[in-house]
Amino acid sequence: ELSMMDVMQMLGRAGRPGYVNRADDKGVGIILTTHSELQYYLSLLNQQLPIESQYVGKLADNLNAEIVLGTVQNAHEAVSWLGYTYLYVRMLRNPSLYGASDAEKAADPLLEQRRI
Repeated sequence: ELSMMDVMQMLGRAGRPGYVNRADDKGVGIILTTHSELQYYLSLLNQQLPIESQYVGKLADNLNAEIVLGTVQNAHEAVSWLGYTYLYVRMLRNPSLYGASDAEKAADPLLEQRRI
């Protein structure tokens, strides 16, 4: 299974100047897959799957860098800083994917306790 970014990168080259013969003015992308993966790729092509944040894996390093720079000096500022990230946007839209329950989101709509 290819990632969404891989598929979009490959299909994005179809028909672009520099990637096809000069006589060609159209591009074609063909995906060969199993029937069980068909819906996945159709969703990708119709852009119905959201792009999820991968920031969690680098959060500690980036927060540490902000602390060293003096941008973040306490927990309150760290919570505020995280609120400006795409990770936070996706946490609000899909809390369960990032470890927050629906009940937790209902009790804390801005997920401030989750960000601490």
